[in-house]
Amino acid sequence: MSQNEEEAVVQLLAIIYRKIPWQKIRTSKNIHDIFNHRVRAAARRENIYEFTSKLCNYFGLQSIPSEAMHEIEILRRNEESILQQLSDEHIPLCVRAIMLAQAWKKEKKGGKNDVSEV
Repeated sequence: MSQNEEEAVVQLLAIIYRKIPWQKIRTSKNIHDIFNHRVRAAARRENIYEFTSKLCNYFGLQSIPSEAMHEIEILRRNEESILQQLSDEHIPLCVRAIMLAQAWKKEKKGGKNDVSEV
């Protein structure tokens, strides 16, 4: 997987992670563990479209933001290899995606606070 493809995987996972309604998911397990396992399971699909659809279905998502299509199109070029690597290396890729999603959330909160203080 190229650096560009790896970044696209992390971006796509972060986009999906942010859309998941975590407050509605009732579990005694760590939510990051659940995300990791479901990414690995979805990576067994035939192609990136099926991977994305299955991962979204696992979490009850009916759609994803249109910005994810850019990442999906990058991944389609080498999808067999990428899905294999996602299956093999799901934990570090998911951790990077979770960290990115959390950074986006923090930036968004920071931006709202700056505007409201003016």
